[in-house]
Amino acid sequence: MASSIQIKLVLGHSAQWRKKPTVEGYTHDWTILVRGEDGQSISHFVEKVVFFLHESFAKPKRVVKEPPYQVSESGYGSFNLPVEVYFRNKDEPKKVRFEYDLLLPNLNDPPINQIRSECLTFQNPSEEFRQKLLKAGGVETGGGGGGGGGGGVVGGEKPKTGGGGGNVPKKRAATGGDSDRPKKKSKTERSKKAKSSSDSSESSSDSESGDGEDHSTLPPSRKTSSKKPLPNSWDTSALKRLHKQLNSLQDPQQLQEIVNIIEQTGLYNLTTSTFDFDLCKLDDGTLSKLLKFVEPAS
Repeated sequence: MASSIQIKLVLGHSAQWRKKPTVEGYTHDWTILVRGEDGQSISHFVEKVVFFLHESFAKPKRVVKEPPYQVSESGYGSFNLPVEVYFRNKDEPKKVRFEYDLLLPNLNDPPINQIRSECLTFQNPSEEFRQKLLKAGGVETGGGGGGGGGGGVVGGEKPKTGGGGGNVPKKRAATGGDSDRPKKKSKTERSKKAKSSSDSSESSSDSESGDGEDHSTLPPSRKTSSKKPLPNSWDTSALKRLHKQLNSLQDPQQLQEIVNIIEQTGLYNLTTSTFDFDLCKLDDGTLSKLLKFVEPAS
């Protein structure tokens, strides 16, 4: 008789400010993990878990073959972290892939402790794999379709937060395809200076944000045939002065806050070593927030 097995995986991470930055300037410690729900041992059906860290990390592909399935690191930037879970299954599916936003708390915010539950449904698994799933806490639901080894269907639940989760932004768009490169989030080992431009005639295309929650990476800047009206009331001299003052900042925490503010607009361009944005494209509210970082030194 056809049947299905459902089992839940928990993905989550914790992140907090360090008491003192590392010599490299890293301000946060974080840990990402995959585990079973309610203490279930997922090693019965999980062969390994692969965490794809940002390419700026040493050995960004981290393979964990035994529990606890987790990775701990230090950094000072949030980024998208794909996770692949491989099964002890001779049939399909062999693995499942999740996109995970590894978010770090802002300055003066409490630590982040975030988890999310993912329900996996395996339709008509082989008897061998079925027993592995049941040992790990799987539940037989019945109602599978067709015979033979079946495919796993992944359905996620909303992220849960605690101990500082209130400052976690809504989930951003996941990276498309099988790319390991973060799509929106900035580098963990980010350049110490966030570069900006005050020339409105050379700008990148508009953000692809739809409802204010999902943002896509902007393409590299390219020249346009005509100038567009500025979205702010600042004159060119004021923008150039702010540009110069921002580039003179050295404090890692201030730089991280500036990056967080710009990320909320979606108007930036991420390279392998810099976080670039165009002051001319920012609105008055965003410019006022940035001005607060340089007013004491003005």
